[in-house]
Amino acid sequence: MKYSQYIRNKIVNRFTWNGIQIVQKDKLSNDDISLKTVLDSVKSSVPSRFLKNIDNIYIGNFDFLKEKDVHASYQDGSIFLTNNSLSEDAMGSDIIHEIAHSIEYSYRDLLYGDGKLEEEFLNKRKSLWLRLKDENFSKDLNFFLEPEYNEKFDAFLYEDVGYPLLSILTVNIFYSPYASTSLREYYANGFEAFFFLKDVNRIKKISPILFDKLNNLLYNNEYEYEY
Repeated sequence: MKYSQYIRNKIVNRFTWNGIQIVQKDKLSNDDISLKTVLDSVKSSVPSRFLKNIDNIYIGNFDFLKEKDVHASYQDGSIFLTNNSLSEDAMGSDIIHEIAHSIEYSYRDLLYGDGKLEEEFLNKRKSLWLRLKDENFSKDLNFFLEPEYNEKFDAFLYEDVGYPLLSILTVNIFYSPYASTSLREYYANGFEAFFFLKDVNRIKKISPILFDKLNNLLYNNEYEYEY
Protein backbone atom coordinates (compact mmCIF):
# COMPACT_ATOMS: atom_id res chain seq x y z
CA MET A 1 0.00 0.00 0.00
CA LYS A 2 1.17 3.52 -0.69
CA TYR A 3 1.91 5.57 2.40
CA SER A 4 -0.12 8.45 0.94
CA GLN A 5 -3.21 6.43 1.82
CA TYR A 6 -2.34 6.84 5.50
CA ILE A 7 -0.36 10.11 5.67
CA ARG A 8 -3.00 12.79 5.31
CA ASN A 9 -2.24 15.26 8.09
CA LYS A 10 0.66 17.64 8.48
CA ILE A 11 3.89 15.74 9.09
CA VAL A 12 5.44 16.47 12.49
CA ASN A 13 8.94 15.25 11.66
CA ARG A 14 10.83 13.71 8.77
CA PHE A 15 14.46 12.57 8.59
CA THR A 16 16.69 9.78 7.32
CA TRP A 17 18.05 7.19 9.72
CA ASN A 18 20.45 4.47 8.63
CA GLY A 19 19.28 4.91 5.04
CA ILE A 20 15.61 4.58 6.09
CA GLN A 21 13.13 7.46 5.77
CA ILE A 22 11.45 8.18 9.11
CA VAL A 23 8.12 9.99 8.73
CA GLN A 24 6.41 11.05 11.95
CA LYS A 25 2.83 11.93 11.09
CA ASP A 26 1.62 12.60 14.63
CA LYS A 27 3.22 13.72 17.87
CA LEU A 28 4.16 10.94 20.29
CA SER A 29 1.53 10.70 23.01
CA ASN A 30 4.19 10.00 25.66
CA ASP A 31 6.47 13.03 26.03
CA ASP A 32 9.03 10.91 27.90
CA ILE A 33 9.83 8.92 24.75
CA SER A 34 12.84 10.03 22.73
CA LEU A 35 12.55 8.76 19.15
CA LYS A 36 16.32 9.10 18.77
CA THR A 37 16.90 6.90 21.82
CA VAL A 38 14.50 4.28 20.47
CA LEU A 39 16.18 4.20 17.05
CA ASP A 40 19.65 4.08 18.61
CA SER A 41 18.61 1.06 20.69
CA VAL A 42 17.19 -0.67 17.60
CA LYS A 43 20.38 -0.01 15.64
CA SER A 44 22.53 -1.44 18.43
CA SER A 45 20.34 -4.55 18.71
CA VAL A 46 20.42 -5.99 15.20
CA PRO A 47 23.00 -6.32 12.40
CA SER A 48 22.59 -3.61 9.77
CA ARG A 49 21.86 -6.24 7.10
CA PHE A 50 18.54 -6.93 8.83
CA LEU A 51 17.38 -3.42 7.91
CA LYS A 52 17.88 -3.75 4.17
CA ASN A 53 14.23 -4.58 3.36
CA ILE A 54 12.92 -1.47 5.12
CA ASP A 55 12.58 1.75 3.14
CA ASN A 56 10.32 3.74 5.49
CA ILE A 57 9.09 3.86 9.07
CA TYR A 58 5.83 5.79 9.49
CA ILE A 59 4.77 6.83 12.99
CA GLY A 60 1.25 8.01 13.68
CA ASN A 61 -2.32 7.40 14.73
CA PHE A 62 -3.30 4.92 12.02
CA ASP A 63 -6.86 3.59 11.98
CA PHE A 64 -5.87 0.29 10.37
CA LEU A 65 -3.52 -0.49 13.28
CA LYS A 66 -6.31 0.20 15.77
CA GLU A 67 -8.73 -1.95 13.76
CA LYS A 68 -6.27 -4.84 13.85
CA ASP A 69 -5.51 -4.13 17.54
CA VAL A 70 -1.75 -4.03 16.90
CA HIS A 71 0.94 -1.46 17.58
CA ALA A 72 2.90 -1.96 14.37
CA SER A 73 2.76 -3.61 10.96
CA TYR A 74 5.25 -4.31 8.16
CA GLN A 75 3.90 -3.80 4.65
CA ASP A 76 5.77 -3.66 1.33
CA GLY A 77 9.04 -2.26 2.65
CA SER A 78 7.48 0.00 5.29
CA ILE A 79 6.89 -0.27 9.02
CA PHE A 80 3.78 1.51 10.31
CA LEU A 81 4.08 2.26 14.01
CA THR A 82 1.62 3.72 16.50
CA ASN A 83 2.44 7.05 18.11
CA ASN A 84 0.81 5.80 21.33
CA SER A 85 3.62 3.58 22.64
CA LEU A 86 3.78 3.43 26.42
CA SER A 87 7.58 3.49 26.66
CA GLU A 88 10.81 3.57 24.68
CA ASP A 89 11.30 -0.16 25.27
CA ALA A 90 7.80 -0.93 23.99
CA MET A 91 8.34 1.16 20.87
CA GLY A 92 11.74 -0.39 20.20
CA SER A 93 10.35 -3.86 20.73
CA ASP A 94 7.59 -3.22 18.19
CA ILE A 95 10.10 -2.04 15.59
CA ILE A 96 12.31 -5.10 16.16
CA HIS A 97 9.28 -7.37 15.81
CA GLU A 98 8.47 -5.90 12.40
CA ILE A 99 12.12 -6.10 11.34
CA ALA A 100 11.79 -9.83 12.02
CA HIS A 101 8.87 -10.02 9.60
CA SER A 102 10.73 -7.94 7.02
CA ILE A 103 13.51 -10.52 6.68
CA GLU A 104 11.41 -13.70 6.69
CA TYR A 105 11.46 -14.00 2.90
CA SER A 106 15.20 -13.35 2.66
CA TYR A 107 15.96 -16.10 5.18
CA ARG A 108 13.05 -18.43 4.54
CA ASP A 109 15.27 -21.48 3.90
CA LEU A 110 17.15 -21.06 7.17
CA LEU A 111 13.99 -20.44 9.18
CA TYR A 112 11.46 -22.80 7.61
CA GLY A 113 13.24 -24.93 5.01
CA ASP A 114 13.81 -28.08 7.11
CA GLY A 115 10.39 -27.98 8.81
CA LYS A 116 11.93 -28.20 12.29
CA LEU A 117 10.66 -24.84 13.49
CA GLU A 118 7.12 -25.69 12.42
CA GLU A 119 7.40 -29.05 14.19
CA GLU A 120 8.53 -27.36 17.41
CA PHE A 121 5.70 -24.83 17.17
CA LEU A 122 3.00 -27.45 16.57
CA ASN A 123 4.27 -29.61 19.43
CA LYS A 124 3.82 -26.58 21.66
CA ARG A 125 0.34 -26.08 20.29
CA LYS A 126 -0.43 -29.70 21.27
CA SER A 127 0.82 -29.00 24.79
CA LEU A 128 -1.40 -25.94 24.96
CA TRP A 129 -4.35 -28.01 23.73
CA LEU A 130 -3.79 -30.49 26.58
CA ARG A 131 -3.65 -27.74 29.17
CA LEU A 132 -6.81 -26.17 27.79
CA LYS A 133 -8.50 -29.58 27.84
CA ASP A 134 -7.75 -29.76 31.58
CA GLU A 135 -9.49 -26.38 31.86
CA ASN A 136 -12.61 -27.84 30.15
CA PHE A 137 -12.07 -26.30 26.70
CA SER A 138 -13.18 -28.97 24.25
CA LYS A 139 -11.82 -27.83 20.87
CA ASP A 140 -10.67 -30.51 18.45
CA LEU A 141 -6.89 -31.03 18.31
CA ASN A 142 -6.86 -30.31 14.55
CA PHE A 143 -7.95 -26.76 15.35
CA PHE A 144 -4.52 -26.33 16.98
CA LEU A 145 -2.46 -27.87 14.19
CA GLU A 146 -2.64 -25.09 11.61
CA PRO A 147 0.67 -23.15 11.62
CA GLU A 148 -0.65 -20.17 9.66
CA TYR A 149 -2.59 -17.33 11.24
CA ASN A 150 -6.26 -18.18 11.69
CA GLU A 151 -8.65 -15.43 12.76
CA LYS A 152 -10.99 -17.91 14.47
CA PHE A 153 -8.12 -19.43 16.44
CA ASP A 154 -6.91 -15.97 17.45
CA ALA A 155 -10.40 -15.03 18.63
CA PHE A 156 -10.68 -18.29 20.56
CA LEU A 157 -7.45 -17.60 22.44
CA TYR A 158 -8.05 -13.97 23.30
CA GLU A 159 -11.84 -13.91 23.68
CA ASP A 160 -12.89 -17.40 24.81
CA VAL A 161 -9.82 -18.39 26.81
CA GLY A 162 -8.83 -14.83 27.74
CA TYR A 163 -5.41 -13.28 28.22
CA PRO A 164 -5.11 -13.84 32.01
CA LEU A 165 -5.65 -17.62 31.74
CA LEU A 166 -3.67 -17.87 28.51
CA SER A 167 -0.70 -16.19 30.22
CA ILE A 168 -0.75 -18.89 32.89
CA LEU A 169 -1.23 -21.80 30.50
CA THR A 170 1.54 -20.79 28.11
CA VAL A 171 4.22 -20.49 30.81
CA ASN A 172 7.22 -22.66 29.86
CA ILE A 173 5.61 -23.53 26.52
CA PHE A 174 5.78 -20.23 24.65
CA TYR A 175 7.96 -17.22 25.34
CA SER A 176 4.78 -15.14 25.56
CA PRO A 177 1.09 -15.81 24.88
CA TYR A 178 1.36 -13.93 21.57
CA ALA A 179 3.88 -16.48 20.30
CA SER A 180 1.10 -19.09 20.22
CA THR A 181 -0.83 -17.12 17.57
CA SER A 182 0.93 -18.56 14.49
CA LEU A 183 4.26 -19.94 13.31
CA ARG A 184 5.29 -16.54 11.94
CA GLU A 185 4.49 -14.81 15.23
CA TYR A 186 6.28 -17.59 17.12
CA TYR A 187 9.41 -16.74 15.14
CA ALA A 188 9.00 -12.93 15.35
CA ASN A 189 8.27 -13.02 19.07
CA GLY A 190 11.43 -15.05 19.60
CA PHE A 191 13.43 -12.69 17.38
CA GLU A 192 12.25 -9.78 19.52
CA ALA A 193 13.27 -11.57 22.73
CA PHE A 194 16.62 -12.72 21.34
CA PHE A 195 17.83 -9.50 19.75
CA PHE A 196 16.12 -6.68 21.64
CA LEU A 197 15.25 -8.02 25.08
CA LYS A 198 18.47 -10.09 25.17
CA ASP A 199 16.56 -12.87 26.96
CA VAL A 200 18.69 -15.46 25.16
CA ASN A 201 18.83 -18.07 27.93
CA ARG A 202 15.05 -18.26 28.29
CA ILE A 203 14.56 -18.62 24.53
CA LYS A 204 17.19 -21.38 24.51
CA LYS A 205 15.45 -23.19 27.37
CA ILE A 206 11.86 -22.89 26.14
CA SER A 207 12.38 -23.04 22.35
CA PRO A 208 15.70 -24.75 21.50
CA ILE A 209 14.99 -25.05 17.76
CA LEU A 210 13.96 -21.42 17.54
CA PHE A 211 17.10 -20.48 19.48
CA ASP A 212 19.27 -22.37 16.98
CA LYS A 213 17.54 -20.66 14.05
CA LEU A 214 18.03 -17.21 15.57
CA ASN A 215 21.64 -17.96 16.44
CA ASN A 216 22.29 -19.09 12.86
CA LEU A 217 20.49 -16.01 11.61
CA LEU A 218 22.91 -13.86 13.58
CA TYR A 219 26.13 -15.58 12.53
CA ASN A 220 25.45 -17.28 9.20
CA ASN A 221 24.68 -15.57 5.88
CA GLU A 222 24.74 -18.61 3.59
CA TYR A 223 20.96 -19.06 3.58
CA GLU A 224 20.19 -15.51 2.59
CA TYR A 225 18.10 -15.22 -0.56
CA GLU A 226 18.86 -12.31 -2.84
CA TYR A 227 15.94 -11.01 -4.87
